[in-house]
Amino acid sequence: MTDVTVAICTWNRAALLDKTLTQLAKVRVPAGLTWEVVVVDNNSADGTAAVLARHAGRLPLVPLTERRQGHSHARNRALAVARGKLILWTDDDVLADPEWLARMAAAAAAHPDADFFGGPVRPWFEAPPPAWLKDNLDVLGVCFALVDHGPASRRLAPAERVVGANVAFRKSATDRFPFDPDYGRVGAKLTSGDDTRVQEQVVAAGGHGVWVADAGVDHFLPTARVTTAYIQGIFYWGGYQARAAFDGPAPTLRGVPRWVLQAWFSAAVKRRLGNARRGPAWARALRDEAKFAGLIRRFRDDRRAS
Repeated sequence: MTDVTVAICTWNRAALLDKTLTQLAKVRVPAGLTWEVVVVDNNSADGTAAVLARHAGRLPLVPLTERRQGHSHARNRALAVARGKLILWTDDDVLADPEWLARMAAAAAAHPDADFFGGPVRPWFEAPPPAWLKDNLDVLGVCFALVDHGPASRRLAPAERVVGANVAFRKSATDRFPFDPDYGRVGAKLTSGDDTRVQEQVVAAGGHGVWVADAGVDHFLPTARVTTAYIQGIFYWGGYQARAAFDGPAPTLRGVPRWVLQAWFSAAVKRRLGNARRGPAWARALRDEAKFAGLIRRFRDDRRAS
């Protein structure tokens, strides 16, 4: 059995994937550690195949294709062939630190009781970002798969999560909890949370994760995504997918709990009042307005389907 599988799912990002794999070829591989790089092409229509062919001789590459569109389908395709005891996930637009692989493998060896591991994901901006984003990354960074749980490696608290651009699961964990196709990006649809869902299931079953503070990566943020519209879309679909967390008796209006409608309205007002300064209160309101709007749509969709 292989020690580590580095797994990447890709869709129409040939140029960025080329940079990701070029950097991956530079990471240090500890003596005696066996590894493979599984890349799943999820119906790309660009030069992805050519990029994979160029890197075949530089990396222990296992190229795959998944025809069912969706990040979770592609991830489960990788799991079906992965030989690693530890599956180290990253994205097709990420530059890994030179010690990334070694430090993740060392953390897994040092914490044999842990089920998953995660490290920092830093922003790699295509162009200097606007001040409103730089000043509010603690609230809005999750929309760009950024995470930083501090400078010290430690056991993660039960409610803490890491992100799919830099997360490792033991194969035994994802054998029990494969990725759910109801979560995760599907083409251009801004759904997400497939890796978060697995972490939630692991923790609910009594498992835990470990923060690996010195195993970081840089995540590409194109200028086209550095907009309030993109951020609202991410939070909107996150709210839509969070429906199950809001079950319970409550007064409703046309199938939507009244408190959800009130929360959406309150956030919408605060967001508009804060548009001029765009400070922390505005960022939280931007998040909550979009999240509750998505949740409202989900309640209404569920009502129509019942």
